[in-house]
Amino acid sequence: MDSDLIIVGSGIIGLTSAYHIKRQNPDLSITIIDKAPTYSQGNTGKSAAAFRNLFTTSLNYSLSNSSIDFYRHIQEDLGFNIGMKFTGYLFLVTHQIPGWSEILEERGLVKWMELDEIFEGAVITRKPSPDASDIIGLDEITGGFFGQKCGIMEPDLLSAFYYGELKRMGVDFQFNTEVRHLNLVPTNPLNYPGEPYIWQDKTIGGIETNRGTFRAEKYILATGVWTTSLLDPLGIDSHIRPRKRQIFRIGGEDIKKILYSSKLNPDRVAPFIVLPHAGVYIRPNPKENSIWVSASDNIGRDFSFTEDPLPEREFYDLNLRPVLEAYFPAFSSARVDGSWAGYYAYNTINRTPYIFRSLNVIVATGTSGSGILKGDSIGRIVSAVYSGDEQALLYDGSSIEVDKFGIENHSLERELVVL
Repeated sequence: MDSDLIIVGSGIIGLTSAYHIKRQNPDLSITIIDKAPTYSQGNTGKSAAAFRNLFTTSLNYSLSNSSIDFYRHIQEDLGFNIGMKFTGYLFLVTHQIPGWSEILEERGLVKWMELDEIFEGAVITRKPSPDASDIIGLDEITGGFFGQKCGIMEPDLLSAFYYGELKRMGVDFQFNTEVRHLNLVPTNPLNYPGEPYIWQDKTIGGIETNRGTFRAEKYILATGVWTTSLLDPLGIDSHIRPRKRQIFRIGGEDIKKILYSSKLNPDRVAPFIVLPHAGVYIRPNPKENSIWVSASDNIGRDFSFTEDPLPEREFYDLNLRPVLEAYFPAFSSARVDGSWAGYYAYNTINRTPYIFRSLNVIVATGTSGSGILKGDSIGRIVSAVYSGDEQALLYDGSSIEVDKFGIENHSLERELVVL
């Protein structure tokens, strides 16, 4: 064997999984394979790079809340800057109060706030114009639910922490290495043509890449939306679908009025704002004096997949901008300074990650757009699955049953807050 363990994918899930497995097994030889020239160049690097513990299911809450605590530990205790800022999350609402808000309020995760408690100056239009109300279906904003243990971070810096630690611990990285397929072989080969036969026990004997075959005793697929293409030839269901997401960076002097309009923190940086229509959101980007905007569009967004997805400028002009302008007039004079697109590895059943073992492969996928903000906890669960443990100990001291993320005993509770 080339290594004891091969991990495919150097995004946040691959890095955290390797980090916690290596800490538990210092003598284990681990190789991380990725087709990119360096780490976190896939959908981890294309994310909105925000964090929140605002989830309706107990599993997703536990994953995110503990990960946030560990990320804070990285920045505040270890002194490694990951760009973590607790700007908060703000869900603006109309007279129709969303059903999930009661769950979050009962847990003490959000509090109700009036608009004049949140914004400095007249940056927001409470009541859209009659045209916007009639044509788009927008309603008057009555206030918002604010979550404090939420904010923004920089995924490249967060990934750099794990990468540096893994290099220090002796983990081998093989970049520019594209996986073509997994070799399914019999456990006890007879050396006959056509093996493995259906009556033979099977295992993954190696990974074929553009740089030859890599072999290990065990494998981990931390490949996000690419997991399906690797498992389909083996007849193993990944249980995910691709969801395209795109982000537009918006700049201009008027945009700064939104960016620095908050009464909620000393830096006056606006929170992550979710508008009460069509899943449109605003992510502050004070590092570049800009904001990012996107939306969680589902119906009408197909499940097609391309290797390098491109952002659609008309999606901003025709879908996002009318909603944004109706509530924030500054978007009328704003400019699009940049844009990019990626994919969610979307669990269409309940929006909770899948972490399961099949043969000698552990699969970690289905993060549904929240891989970064649950990343550290997912890495700990993958480590527990690797070790054969029934429980995973999270950073905050809580424990969680690993089989709830598997296939046979997967949680049936459906997450209601997905962006």
